Amino acid sequence: MALYEHITACLGEAVAKYAANKHRGGSNGNKGTRYEDFFITTQVVAEAVKLFENPGQPATHIKGQAPGFVDDLRIATDTSTKYFQLKNQENVSWTAGEHPIADDFAYQVTLSKHLGEPNPSTNLVVSSATLKSALAKSIPGAIQEHTDTQHFPWTETANRLLLESPDLRQQVAKLSHSETPTHDAIYGAFCMLQMACNEHPQGATVLELLEKASSFCPGQLRLPPPEKDWGSHIDPNFKQALAFVPGLVYSIKRGFFHWSGFGTSGVFSSSVLSEEFIRFQNDIVQRQPKTFEEFEEVLP
Repeated sequence: MALYEHITACLGEAVAKYAANKHRGGSNGNKGTRYEDFFITTQVVAEAVKLFENPGQPATHIKGQAPGFVDDLRIATDTSTKYFQLKNQENVSWTAGEHPIADDFAYQVTLSKHLGEPNPSTNLVVSSATLKSALAKSIPGAIQEHTDTQHFPWTETANRLLLESPDLRQQVAKLSHSETPTHDAIYGAFCMLQMACNEHPQGATVLELLEKASSFCPGQLRLPPPEKDWGSHIDPNFKQALAFVPGLVYSIKRGFFHWSGFGTSGVFSSSVLSEEFIRFQNDIVQRQPKTFEEFEEVLP
């Protein structure tokens, strides 16, 4: 059964027509809308960090412009379904207009329950902290149980957003291949995740978005932990060969090979799971470098 047939079944034909028009208008208006893009990317960052901190957690699916009544963003897991409506405006009301936000929030939860979605909730996101506080105090009783408000600032660029949001910078830094990434690396990671979202208009899991983002610039984003420790992917013969290189210090962090010695350091451009790193290991084993300089000659 198509979504709008479900809406007709639980809310009536008139509401279904309104939902169809709302989604069509929302999809067209979303093109190039940075406010929504930036917010969605921050949610991907937050969910990705959770994935690294709790690798066994259920898959999280993220979709912008999801068909329905609260349609700017949908974040779904096996245990919850969160809907977000974003308003980058100075004046926002729960009850004003021909189709009030409060009605849309009530419709969305009714539809979600009809579809069997687990624990549906609705969230209103605004760009003014003062407006957020006022809206939080005036949530209509009919939707209070499932509704929350959030403040998300409006900035012209992603770079400015990161510069003005220390907490967001720290979150994005956790996704970098480096434990001490530069601001440029953090900015690049954020932009790659935003592009990954744009490449998945039908939505995707957080893991799929991470993999897509990594494909844009290999080696900049860490990968989720495998079932075994990263060290298990290192050839014992490779370790033995490196043990004979004086002054070389190396480690496997966040899925990447880090090396240093004699005042220089670096990170292999591909993860330890990549074909490139396997070839590098094989070259080291074959050439058996005896000095740090010979080791550097094998680096790509």
